[in-house]
Amino acid sequence: TTIVDSGFMEALETEYGRDISVVPGSTAELLELARQGAVDAVVVHDEQQELEYVAAHPNATRKEVFTSRFLLVGPAELVQSIPTDSITQAMTSIAAAGYTFVTRDDGSGTHSREMALWAQADVSPGGNWYVSTGQGMGLTLQVADQIGGFTLVEAGVFVSAADTIDLVPLQINDHEALVNRYSAIRVSQDGADFFDWLVGDAGAAAVAVASEAIFGGPLYTATTAP
Repeated sequence: TTIVDSGFMEALETEYGRDISVVPGSTAELLELARQGAVDAVVVHDEQQELEYVAAHPNATRKEVFTSRFLLVGPAELVQSIPTDSITQAMTSIAAAGYTFVTRDDGSGTHSREMALWAQADVSPGGNWYVSTGQGMGLTLQVADQIGGFTLVEAGVFVSAADTIDLVPLQINDHEALVNRYSAIRVSQDGADFFDWLVGDAGAAAVAVASEAIFGGPLYTATTAP
């Protein structure tokens, strides 16, 4: 749901210039629709789930197309108490303090990354401080804001909502751990035109134009420059 909630998918659709039906969903939900033959192409961001799908569907084609970033965000009065030398250190500190953390818990790429970060921090999240929404990125961010919790959020969604929430991002030093990679997968031949456009030079140019139009800069960056 991240690129729909941020408005980026709508901007990409405008650049594509043809009518397409966009179905928002988590990576798990979209790949299940792909298995059912209900979609022709998907844009998702969980490498393990993507590779499992492609391995089981040899006629599908996958290619990384653009990146954004994940942000760890929380209430300003608590953020200042969290060390930021690494994302692992920050996650460990949140759990140790028992600060509220809101998780999507929905099979999304964001949730997969969150769970990987907890594992790196040697934390098994649970208990009263760990709140599950089972919902998309935009709603989960709103819940975290309403109850004064931390959450892991895709940067485009956060920037789009920044004027309506009070949460602030932690300035984490290990940037590589928070890179968010999106891939396109051609599910059927009917999705070939959009897939070929997105993974080609025209798509790379469209990523730059759409990101500039919405965010004023390269918040989303094409994997291969046009």
